Amino acid sequence: MHSAERRKQKTMDQQMKRFLCVLLLVLAVYTAGSMLILGRVRHQTLRDMDEMSELYMRELDSRFLRISRSLFSTIMERRQADSAFWKYVNMIREEENIEYPVSKLREMYLSSIWEYGQEYQMFLYLGEADAYWHLTLSQEDGHRAPAEVQMAMTEQVRVLQDYSYSVKKKWNIVTCGGETYMCKIAQTDGVSLGCYVNVKSILEPFSSMTVGENGYVRLVDEGGQTVGMLTGGKFLDKSTEESVGEPSICKLLSQAPFEIQMRVSGERMMELMLGSVIVLCVIASTLIGVSAFMLWWLKRNLLAPVQQFVENLENYDEGDYKFALTETNLLELEQIDDKFKHMIKQIRRLKITLYEQELEKQKVEMDYLKLQIRPHFYLNCLNFIYSMIGFGKYDGAKQMSRIAAEYLSYIFRNVHELVPVTAEATHCQNYLKILLLRHPDNFEYYVEIQEEVTDALIFPFLIQVFVENAAKHALTLEERILISVTAFPEDREDGKYINLYISDTGRGFPKSVLERLKQGKGVSENGSHVGIENCLKRFHYYYGEQGEINFDNSPLGGAIVDIHIPFRGHEKNGDSGVADKTVGGTYESVVG
Repeated sequence: MHSAERRKQKTMDQQMKRFLCVLLLVLAVYTAGSMLILGRVRHQTLRDMDEMSELYMRELDSRFLRISRSLFSTIMERRQADSAFWKYVNMIREEENIEYPVSKLREMYLSSIWEYGQEYQMFLYLGEADAYWHLTLSQEDGHRAPAEVQMAMTEQVRVLQDYSYSVKKKWNIVTCGGETYMCKIAQTDGVSLGCYVNVKSILEPFSSMTVGENGYVRLVDEGGQTVGMLTGGKFLDKSTEESVGEPSICKLLSQAPFEIQMRVSGERMMELMLGSVIVLCVIASTLIGVSAFMLWWLKRNLLAPVQQFVENLENYDEGDYKFALTETNLLELEQIDDKFKHMIKQIRRLKITLYEQELEKQKVEMDYLKLQIRPHFYLNCLNFIYSMIGFGKYDGAKQMSRIAAEYLSYIFRNVHELVPVTAEATHCQNYLKILLLRHPDNFEYYVEIQEEVTDALIFPFLIQVFVENAAKHALTLEERILISVTAFPEDREDGKYINLYISDTGRGFPKSVLERLKQGKGVSENGSHVGIENCLKRFHYYYGEQGEINFDNSPLGGAIVDIHIPFRGHEKNGDSGVADKTVGGTYESVVG
């Protein structure tokens, strides 16, 4: 025991000497490193600007994508009897007094000002009447757009084809009246719904960045031509563009054909470096004066109490579970004593908690296995195949058999195995194809999986449960509904995520069920919604606090399930057992 104390005391002395050597080395390195720090001021400034611009670019691309989705989904509702947009469009077509339907459409898009900003302007164009209506409030003249802008947007509508409103396609560039605009138009059946924004609005958030009097932020198109530039707090168009140096930062918009370039002036860099020199000198002087005092204080007030604390730990390690308190004037060490005692209790509780969680996990997996067994659905498939053969529909029976085989193969795979998003999407399509063969007039669907997330891994039936819920309720409705599934990449501060978006145009979630889902309460009552509740348990088990799942009803009708989960890469460990039929960047649309 005495020998151990001597080794320990020797270690404390060594640490004291090492601390002194390190301190002297730090002082020497600090002097040399100060010059290096000055050289990195420019790098840090550019890095900060790069991060700020990256955040804004992500928000800008996200905003463009949301607007594109909104235009796309609204136009696709033309077959829905309860679509408010198409209701008012048909009233404009059929009635002489169009003031009422136009005013109602403007009321519908009033919320876009709050969601996207007043600079994003929505408009409606009817090709058969060659009529243009401005739907959102503009900053200048209420619901009226400048004549040259109206003519430019009308001309843009005329040159586009019906298939040109793809969500992935970039926004178009339109120049008129000495101004440059970006626009996105979705059109079908002679009806065009579009949105445009002045490129000046894109550069305005950069006006607060410190780039110096001769620095700039400019917008460059795909041809390398400057569309607009901010410099010295002023906006310059391409006709008044001044000679500028090479940019320091370049950012490319994914949803628009533009690149944002930034440059910090040399005068601003010198200002930043001068401030850094003063700060470094003050720090060096303070460090030298404080170092001697720290050496004396550490030995008297810190090292001795720490040594006593180590002795107490050794006593505990040797079997003294009472753990004596350390005698010290340091509040932190007293708190460590208390926390260590608490930690011992927590370890014991943790063992119990882990055991309970394992039991809950087993229960969830058993519920999952029970959920897989649907003899009624399987028997109906077999009876349907038998009936088709009896009526001589051999091709239909072959198709039904193949789809059912793929569906059952996916169902009975290993419950612990993660699957690619494309495999889950294919399984959902097989399920819907089976229902479409039996009920061809009840619904239609489309699935879109972007290429960036095709290899992402999720747990089985994460999408299937909600698709099945939508399809089940579609069979009880008189009108046809649209079931859609989309998967997109999503960049967050804590890493790369996947956005799974499942929606339908049916009646939506019942009010009581929706409230319980938003509150995170159980929804399984009398055997209903078992699949959803089971899926939520597995969701929280796999993703915990990192995963996010939101439920809502669309104002235009139908249920919405918005899922955000961390991206997990696909590892090639063999055949998944399911063919990935959905390809990145496209969608499969099926009409029964």
